[in-house]
Amino acid sequence: MDSLWFREILSKRVKVTLVCGTYSGCLRHVDAASKAIILDQVEILDALSTNFPNESATKTTNVNNNKRDKPEDTTPEKTFHKQHFSELEDESLEYILIDQFQQKFGPAIFHIKQQSVIGVAVEGIDICRFGKLCLIQIATNDQIYLFDIFLLGPVAFKNGLKMILEDSDILKVIHDCRLVSDCLYHQYRVGLTNIFDTQVADVLQFSLETGGLLPSCVSTLEESLVCHLCLPPTKILFLQRSARAVKVNPKVWTCRPLPTGLMQRAGLDVMYLLSLRSTLMDKLMVDFTTQVDNYLSMYRNMPCINLGSAEDYLMELPYELKELTVIQRLRREDALKNYKTDENGLLVRPCPQSEKIPEMKGRVVNIDDIPELEATDPSGENVLEMQNEDIPLLEPSPDCGEDRCPPLEEVSHSTF
Repeated sequence: MDSLWFREILSKRVKVTLVCGTYSGCLRHVDAASKAIILDQVEILDALSTNFPNESATKTTNVNNNKRDKPEDTTPEKTFHKQHFSELEDESLEYILIDQFQQKFGPAIFHIKQQSVIGVAVEGIDICRFGKLCLIQIATNDQIYLFDIFLLGPVAFKNGLKMILEDSDILKVIHDCRLVSDCLYHQYRVGLTNIFDTQVADVLQFSLETGGLLPSCVSTLEESLVCHLCLPPTKILFLQRSARAVKVNPKVWTCRPLPTGLMQRAGLDVMYLLSLRSTLMDKLMVDFTTQVDNYLSMYRNMPCINLGSAEDYLMELPYELKELTVIQRLRREDALKNYKTDENGLLVRPCPQSEKIPEMKGRVVNIDDIPELEATDPSGENVLEMQNEDIPLLEPSPDCGEDRCPPLEEVSHSTF
């Protein structure tokens, strides 16, 4: 088989003569190792049987040389040149393209099955129940796999992808899973389970730092990577340019072989999902970890006390937790100062590439910022007595005296 000549006529319409008949179709893929070709948009010209040839018959294909000189051009767009998909020079971006079931498919499924968390992304034409799925990208901690669904077909899901995507023990990290779920369910009967959606997490994190206010729109993957991971501008620019080129003609995802620039974009789409999830989880847990730290030091740093009397106050809501309502109000006030609002009262987030996003880190509340704690007129001696009566303080044990407990450093030294 003249594999070089076959690759030159990829995406051209050819006539194929087999032992079972003659067929016409668009040449999509040539596998020199297995001596197999894949045709799309197949028409039956002269068949001895109404069934399409099986795998063994496909291996004995002979292309009619009458079509060799002037094959019909069926490329998605003649205007798609290489410069539209410039390659990214990044040694850290490595991926494995899986476009056949031999050799790579089985080991990849086995490796992914061993993971507890994976990143998932898809590429294609109008991804939804009516669209065309061409590529599924799966990232583990040490590898990126590009499954060419356009060539592998629905059999890829029966041979392992469905098992992975429906496995409740594997957390799948996806940025905006809505249309992905719609496409996989209606076209391949795959029900995604155990999903961490980074787009949802980004909105929740924004609402947390603004005291419960919501943004006017969700963030794209590129915007989330800039905001939360500070991705280098070169990679962001590469993703933006390739996204604009794909938007001009989405059918480029059906071209085979895929341009290197497109495969690099597909790899970048899934490469940082695991890191993005970890960063968002840390930001979502800021208030929780802060309050736990307060709990750890709440009684520990107080004077020596009679622990028996502490049981009366353990079920009351601590003052530190009551502060959360004040913190949320102050965060809302800061957000309304730093962000513009639309006609619906939602906050308009600036584009991460063009404007500097206001730094809205965890609000540090001073006593003077809380109106409820502002000092009153300290005249008279009854003020201290009133405060002591209103606040249930724990009394020190009799044998402790009036001295405070020694610092932890002194305690540790005194034991040796």
